[in-house]
Amino acid sequence: MRYHASHSFKVAELKLNNKSNIINFPLKNMRGKNRAKIEIDNNFEDAVDIQEFIDHEDYSGLIQFCMQRAEENPEELYAQYYLGDAYVRNGEYEKAIEFIAEHYKKQPWNIDYQYIILDALFALGKTEDDFIWDKKPIILKMSPDIVNACYEYLKRKRKARSITELHCLFITEGYILFSEMDLLNALLYDERFIVDNPEDELYAEVLVAKKKHK
Repeated sequence: MRYHASHSFKVAELKLNNKSNIINFPLKNMRGKNRAKIEIDNNFEDAVDIQEFIDHEDYSGLIQFCMQRAEENPEELYAQYYLGDAYVRNGEYEKAIEFIAEHYKKQPWNIDYQYIILDALFALGKTEDDFIWDKKPIILKMSPDIVNACYEYLKRKRKARSITELHCLFITEGYILFSEMDLLNALLYDERFIVDNPEDELYAEVLVAKKKHK
C-alpha cells in the first residue's frame, strides 16, 4: 500500500508524536539492552563469546564474563566498553555510568564511552545535561533538519529506500535519539514524500514525490 501526505489516511500508532525526541527505553532499533547485535571490534578475541551471551539474553552472565576480561585487561579499550554495555543491557544504568565515567575521564574523545553513558542516562529518564562532559556529544533529535536531509538524499535516488537505510544515514553524525518509527511518522506527514507499506516500519519504503508540472 502506498501513502502520500496529501491523501487522508489513518494507521494505528502512526500519529506523529510532538514529543518524538523522547525515546521510551528500550526500543529494538536503538542502542542498549534490547539490541540483538553489537558492533564488535574484530581484534577483540572474545567477540564470539560476547555475542553468544547476548543471543541467549544472559546479561548477568555477560557481566561476569566482561568483568573478568576488563580486570585482566585494564588498558584494553573494548574490554571496558563491553562491560559498560553489559551493565546497560542488564538494566544497571547507574552502575554503567559510574563505571564508564572513570574511563571517559581518561579518554573523553572516545565515542563508545560517550554512547554508553548516554544509553544509561536516557534509560533513567535523564538527559545529556545530567552528566559533566569534557565536550558535550552531538544528540540528533527528530527535527525538520532530519527530514530535509532525507529529502536531499532521496531526490537523487530513482528507487524507493527503506526507513532503516534512511535512519542509518545519521549514524556517523551523532547519537540518534529518534527511532525508525519516529522518522517514518515525520516523512508520512510531509507532502514531499511517498511511502509504501507505511503500516510496518520493517517494510516501509520512501521515495520523493514527483513535482506536478503546471
